[in-house]
Amino acid sequence: MTNTQKEELRRLVLGWLAQRAALAFNVSSVQRGVSREMAATEPEVLEALLFLESQTLLQIVPNSLGATRYFQITATGTLVYERGQ
Repeated sequence: MTNTQKEELRRLVLGWLAQRAALAFNVSSVQRGVSREMAATEPEVLEALLFLESQTLLQIVPNSLGATRYFQITATGTLVYERGQ
């Protein structure tokens, strides 16, 4: 995946989560959602999610009963998405 494609994937992931802000999703769910607009593998989506989390646009929601990570957009992420930044 080129750097331009990675940037587009990050925007798609952020937008997908912004439209579902009340919930947290695992990597598989996000991958299925964004793959309707851009072909991406789970590792590529995970990379995008972790990058967005490192920028405080997403948060990882703890799963007390297992190791699956769930991602949810933050208030900052919502503002960035709404402003089109």
